[in-house]
Amino acid sequence: MTICILFFCPFQTWFMKNKCCGSCRIYNWDYAMMFTPLFFVRENYAWSLLVLSIALLVRWEVTFYLHPERFSENTNEYLMCRNCTERLCAHKKQLSTLRREVAAYWRERMRRLEK
Repeated sequence: MTICILFFCPFQTWFMKNKCCGSCRIYNWDYAMMFTPLFFVRENYAWSLLVLSIALLVRWEVTFYLHPERFSENTNEYLMCRNCTERLCAHKKQLSTLRREVAAYWRERMRRLEK
């Protein structure tokens, strides 16, 4: 999931239309997504992890429903990109800068080769 978020997150781009992972609802579903395959393992420990992850997901969604102002960039200054401390966002910014530099390098190189 982290690789998907780091390079291209279809949920963030097409559905949620938010800039930051910190304000994305789907980003906080990680435990439920991680432990859902344990449904097929017939062990009490595996099922307890699954139940706890679903309980966390339900708690998250109820909190989001009851207090949407806590999860909006407009009302919560902590969620604004300039105040973001999420390491994933920092890596995404580094990658976007690297992509721009590589594209500029290749444009310059192609321009030189055409001469």
